[in-house]
Amino acid sequence: MSTLTNPSFSTVFTQFLRRVLHHWTPITVTLAFAATTLSGLNLYLYTQVIGRPDLFLPALESGASLAAWLFIVLPIMAGYLFILTSTGWLYGLCVSMLGRRRRHLGQAAQRLLLPVIAGSLTFVVLVFFCPDWLGASGSVAFVIAATVLGLVATYALSPRFRLLVALAAGRKWSWAKLGFLSCVAMLLVCTVLAATFSISLILASYIGEDTNDAVRFVATLSFFTQVLSLAPAFVFFTVRGSLYRRLVIGFTVTVLLFLAFLLVARGAASSVSHAAAGKLELRQTFTTRFVLPRRIELDDLDSLLWHTRVVRDGRVEVLAYQLFGFGNVLLLCPGSLLKSELHRLPRYSRQCLRTSPEEVERKPLRFRYSRTGDPAPWRVHAERLADRASAFGAEAVAK
Repeated sequence: MSTLTNPSFSTVFTQFLRRVLHHWTPITVTLAFAATTLSGLNLYLYTQVIGRPDLFLPALESGASLAAWLFIVLPIMAGYLFILTSTGWLYGLCVSMLGRRRRHLGQAAQRLLLPVIAGSLTFVVLVFFCPDWLGASGSVAFVIAATVLGLVATYALSPRFRLLVALAAGRKWSWAKLGFLSCVAMLLVCTVLAATFSISLILASYIGEDTNDAVRFVATLSFFTQVLSLAPAFVFFTVRGSLYRRLVIGFTVTVLLFLAFLLVARGAASSVSHAAAGKLELRQTFTTRFVLPRRIELDDLDSLLWHTRVVRDGRVEVLAYQLFGFGNVLLLCPGSLLKSELHRLPRYSRQCLRTSPEEVERKPLRFRYSRTGDPAPWRVHAERLADRASAFGAEAVAK
């Protein structure tokens, strides 16, 4: 009976391989369609986030570039997924300490939700609403205390949880049992504190103005992201069926929750596309000089914004950087927009110039030599930062 409910890995793998070979044609067509759709969707998101969706259809003509784009997008999305599921991995490890039988693991997964949720709620409240109340060390200590108190409350209020601990570490109190509970508490604390990575990811990918509503939205999203990241492990331990069936269900839940996160989080999907554009240098982070085609004259551009000049053959040369370069589409923007924040780009990207790589000439970068006696760059930057700080302090005092 156990062989029928829990088949060996070789049996499951052989059955899976036979099914794949039998349905090879529809599988390859489906995967190709999904890959093309994912590449096109990410490319559209990037054109949307920079405020130039009109570049999407012309850029689609390059099929080979779409394939290269996909190979960059997938590892970045995998990295996002690994960061978001780090809490679930630690939670699953903690659950597995409380038993080996499937029924016991399901009960342990249910009972350990209380301390994790208590610690997560405390963590989010301290990070977003009381960041200066206790300081960094005090906040960490408070989160640890909330998590441990949640575990103590679970042990005191749940006879089933006490039975699970007794089965794992013995019924009588001893140093071994106390050490076992301490290990469970330590893993729960690590599970809660692992939310630092997901919260940092959410903050780094957020696109929008810094308002009170934005703080509440990001705090709510961070809390639910941390709680829902436990869902794959929770489903794995509580759903009935064979090991491979539970693995498939857990993986499906993980993918669905990750897609929901990309749809709900403001800027998460856009940040993936933005990062992929930087890796492929579709978006460059430096300025250089471009010689424009003859159809663009000197009067068509703002000389102060583009740093224009006329070269020997009468064409216009500008100082710009590449914001979008895909296939036969090239978008050049003034160098003053290089440091613009991502959510502000749509306001200014209409000032950028659309052309093609064949129509422009890219000049090589010039080395900049500092004159003898010039102060070191770090000293100049430090003095500039100090001047800004003093000016800001003076304005605050005046107000």
